[in-house]
Amino acid sequence: MEYMICLAGFVLVTTTVIAVWRSVSSYDIYQERLAQLETNENPTSIENSEKRLFLKPLINSITRVFASQSLARTLQFKLFRAGIPLKGEEYVALWIGSIFLAPLAMYLPTRNIWALPIGLFLGLCLPHIYLKSRMDKRLQLLNQQLGDALVIMANALRAGIGFQQAMDAVKRELPDPISAEFAWTLREMNLGMSHEEAMLNLGRRVGSDDLDMIITGIIIQRQVGGNLAEILDNISSTIRERTKIKRQIKVLTAQGRLSGLIIGLLPVVLIAVMLLINPTYFNILIYDIRGITILVAAVIMEIMGFLMINKIVDIDI
Repeated sequence: MEYMICLAGFVLVTTTVIAVWRSVSSYDIYQERLAQLETNENPTSIENSEKRLFLKPLINSITRVFASQSLARTLQFKLFRAGIPLKGEEYVALWIGSIFLAPLAMYLPTRNIWALPIGLFLGLCLPHIYLKSRMDKRLQLLNQQLGDALVIMANALRAGIGFQQAMDAVKRELPDPISAEFAWTLREMNLGMSHEEAMLNLGRRVGSDDLDMIITGIIIQRQVGGNLAEILDNISSTIRERTKIKRQIKVLTAQGRLSGLIIGLLPVVLIAVMLLINPTYFNILIYDIRGITILVAAVIMEIMGFLMINKIVDIDI
């Protein structure tokens, strides 16, 4: 056990030294200046880049030690979708910190060897579970706002104003997340991007099937013509009916989804509690061939049951 703690401490110290060495180099300052010029920031912020906090380059350096830029960009896209005001590098640094700190936080109070793998599992999974839940919650909230947004846009178009002004009315009248997404799209249009490309970027950012249907209707109308206000009204009616059906399905399948969650998590939680409270009671399932066979069979059946229940309650409309 002492060797494992020493190894973890060595990795932490080595990583910190490498990160500190990279953070004091001038390369990051030049990269930050280029990024600020690309985003059209004022010269004052560029001059202040040399006076930036020490924590930011340190976090970026730690991230580059463990993760590639492609991973950071992928996580940045997910953070945008979740509405979390963090950069991909910052999320990776927090994730790495949870991987190292969670096992130590569970081992030091209990002095149980099994606390290390349990803490490592929690440190690996909990940040991603939180990120996924925030993404789903934000997407659900945005889908609920689409009906009102279409009504506002249709009424604005009937009043004789343009498409961008109609989107600006949605941005002003409705709260986040749809106001933030529309504001981003309007900014792209004002910077010279075509309406079709800006709307496609909006669909890729959000990842909503309902929004994709709206974007498809708008693009087709701009290509072949037609009454856009009437098209938006028809799409709004379709989305409201789909939302109503989805809510009914969610109510009817709530018991099945809860059963799948309990079946999937209850054995894992019981094993973790048993290993923390009385690990010797569980040793027969690890060191005896009969216990290993029972564990393997139980894991296979648990996975099969979890997948079957999810397949039953996952109704696509």
